[in-house]
Amino acid sequence: MKQTILLIEDDHRLRRILQLVLQSAGHEVLTAADGQEGITIWKRREPDAVLTDLKMEPVDGLAVLAFGKQHAPQVPIIMLTAFGSVQTAVLAMKDGAFDYLTKPVDNDELLLILANAMTARQPSAENVRELIGASAGMHKVQHNIRIFAASNSSVLISGESGTGKELAARAIHEASIHSEGPFVRVNCAAIPAELIESELFGHIRGAFTGASSNREGAFNKADGGTIFLDEIGDLPLALQPKLLHAVDEKTITPVGSSTAKAIKVKILSASNRNLAEMITEKTFRQDLYYRLNRVHLHLPPVREREGDIALLLDYFLQLFCKKLQRTETTFTRESITILNKYPWPGNVREIKNVIERAILSCDGEKQITPAHLPSSISTGQLATENQKVQTSTDLFKQEQNLITTVLQDCEWNQSKAAKALGITRNTLRYRIKKYGIHKNET
Repeated sequence: MKQTILLIEDDHRLRRILQLVLQSAGHEVLTAADGQEGITIWKRREPDAVLTDLKMEPVDGLAVLAFGKQHAPQVPIIMLTAFGSVQTAVLAMKDGAFDYLTKPVDNDELLLILANAMTARQPSAENVRELIGASAGMHKVQHNIRIFAASNSSVLISGESGTGKELAARAIHEASIHSEGPFVRVNCAAIPAELIESELFGHIRGAFTGASSNREGAFNKADGGTIFLDEIGDLPLALQPKLLHAVDEKTITPVGSSTAKAIKVKILSASNRNLAEMITEKTFRQDLYYRLNRVHLHLPPVREREGDIALLLDYFLQLFCKKLQRTETTFTRESITILNKYPWPGNVREIKNVIERAILSCDGEKQITPAHLPSSISTGQLATENQKVQTSTDLFKQEQNLITTVLQDCEWNQSKAAKALGITRNTLRYRIKKYGIHKNET
């Protein structure tokens, strides 16, 4: 499989040799003569792996490693070093480097280490970026994702709403040996109690009224991959023994059937509720808790992630500017101050929604001002969770209806509609896609 490798080496001759070796192995190679040039290229492109010299002027390989840890922890970094600097390279591995090679470089060893880095199945960029952070808490999360992915043990993910529990689950899946298999999410809170057993384990025809055919359950669909049981604290108490059996025995029995089927699946679960308290209240089984919680991954709230708000603001600004082709949009200093002081009770999800809305609101302008932010943020007044959900829903529904009406009035001519709405055509296309607006639905 073709990979993009960023090669950073100040020795021109060695850089050219390694470039040819990597290209001969079928890889695309981006080259840089020093750490600063390499970081600049990294910001523009998304390499699958980085091969960097340790000793360079003026920016060395340790600076490249620090950049990678902060901005793209999913990308493996391999250090190149002279024999006399091996101790430093070993320390770099403790600090997050994947491996190191001593000069002169053995080409076969290089390709072997690179292959190992690729098959480590690092979590995808899309999932890990929203788990980005330079805080101690997020470094621990990023480290544990890799550790837990290497084991078949079940993982319980805890954290407040909006901290990224599903993203963490997907990252664990993609870094595990199950990554080639399916990732199946079940929201235990969203399924009626009378249907959840069938949803999890399937049913056979005639198992109950309305079961007109066999149905494959989520565990069966996830066979060979990963099942993610979201909001596990909402699982009915009466069904917990059957789930316990599935977790213990790795077998499932569809509703109405007497035949068990063996499954091979990694089990992840998550909850924003305190399961230990639920055990005390006898609303969650202790034995099931211990089976699901073989290892525990806790996602800290944004308010406990010192220094991470600025990183998240910058990430989502770049993300939505790229989608809307608004690369010159920035925050005013006043906006940055307000956003950094706000406690973000809705965590990363709230940051994402606020920045998306702000960029849409400042269409045609190059700066996000306090006027483009929700009043609860610009005034420093916290809205309740229900108020935030309702306000967001109402605003987006109003916007969807307005865009649909204008498109109808303009006979679905997007250029005319964009002009009438006072937005760019790219923004209009983005909103049409976001809201799923189709001509045949009106």
